[in-house]
Amino acid sequence: MRRCIVLVLLLISCMARQRLDAQTVPQSNANSGSSANSATPATSDPAGNDDSMDWLFPINKLNRSLPNWFHIGGEFRGRPESQMGIGFTGTDDYYYLFRLRVNMGIKPKNWLLFFGEVQDSQIFFNHHIGNVNPYEDKWTLWQAYPQVGSSETGWVDALAGRQVLRFGNERVIGPSEWLNVGRTFNVARVDLHHPGYLVSVFASSVVPGDSSDLHNALPGNNLYGVYGSFQNIVPKADFEPYVLWRVASAGPGLPETLNRGHLNEVTIGLHWKGTLPADFDYDTEFDGQTGSLGSSSIAAWAGYASVGKTFRKVAAAPRVFLEGNYASGTKNPNGHEWNTFDQIYPSNHNKFGFDDLVGRENLVQFRTGVEEEPTKKWKLIQQFEGYWLATAKDNYYASSGAIAVAAHPGASRHIGNELDLLAEYAVNKGLSFGFGYGRMFPGQFLETATRGHDYSYPYAYFEYNFSKSGFHLPITPNKPN
Repeated sequence: MRRCIVLVLLLISCMARQRLDAQTVPQSNANSGSSANSATPATSDPAGNDDSMDWLFPINKLNRSLPNWFHIGGEFRGRPESQMGIGFTGTDDYYYLFRLRVNMGIKPKNWLLFFGEVQDSQIFFNHHIGNVNPYEDKWTLWQAYPQVGSSETGWVDALAGRQVLRFGNERVIGPSEWLNVGRTFNVARVDLHHPGYLVSVFASSVVPGDSSDLHNALPGNNLYGVYGSFQNIVPKADFEPYVLWRVASAGPGLPETLNRGHLNEVTIGLHWKGTLPADFDYDTEFDGQTGSLGSSSIAAWAGYASVGKTFRKVAAAPRVFLEGNYASGTKNPNGHEWNTFDQIYPSNHNKFGFDDLVGRENLVQFRTGVEEEPTKKWKLIQQFEGYWLATAKDNYYASSGAIAVAAHPGASRHIGNELDLLAEYAVNKGLSFGFGYGRMFPGQFLETATRGHDYSYPYAYFEYNFSKSGFHLPITPNKPN
């Protein structure tokens, strides 16, 4: 019965939107909610100018006949994929991921918005992968909040409720969109904005998947922060300082505190990216952490630096990039100082490989690659990564932040190398297709600590936005990642 109701909603929703753009009702993709969700403006997509397939988006036609204060929208994503060599063993699985989002916004005044969104994420044909988060979370409230003030005009806006958060390039806070379920927060926030700057002040609690439709945040697990973005301090650059305070009770729901005690942690960070003459670009971020974890004091840090060069006069305008990452690990697990960097709530996909096997904890990573745009609609990327443990006395951590493989003191620190290939075709802003392949070649650490099988991740996907309003695409060529 509930599925029938949803199908009806889909038919209705497949007929509204477009007129209510950024100045009226937010979209359910890259910047759903407030402009503070992305500290940098979205790049224009030439594919969005293609009107040859408007018959696929009947919602646009209906939207023009609806009051401009009302909007219904949503998106669908399907992804067949395979994991071959799960856990670096001989186990394989092939399955299909399905994600549907349906949203509604009401904006009776320029300064008042009511927004809500539901999400259904499911997995089919799987044999070894479980029907659990992050693969499956059936019909849950994804976003719901009132917003007072406009994120596009004026000096201030405020909201409270459930919302997707994304800041900077999402290496510290993001929704992890590539996951079939993703991440959202219960949040209260105030955004101060003016041409040239944006400052967000927020209090939040991440919403984990559970068996209820509404989902409940973990008691005592809270994140408070001030995140700023300034465009005029450094020429042709975004300068983003921030301070985050995370507190969490000890419990089985958090790998960071399991068997270690209460977390009280402060992160001070700076994200800085921009462009240079001769089509060079750079992107860097550094974080320091202090506080306490149980009886241990925290002294951890992480940072990365990336430089790229775009050859605009060469066919496909390739951008070649080189990047180095470091995240500290605990050198003495039996001591009273905790040095393992807490990655907090990042969107790690692509940044640490497309296979999503590595987290930003106890890690040294180098990656290089090239991005091309052979036509206005095709986007390509090829990249190669190498991974090492920052210290062999700490664990190898998964993309989720949980321990993937326990420490093997004395073993090699080389985790492995990864090759990633991806191609994406955007028919227009409402419809895109892509396919890719990632392969992890285990290093000496994995050969010692596991069975040492290669891991392969072939996949394909398609995304359909009911309102042809665009996506937060997996790759953006010729831009720093």
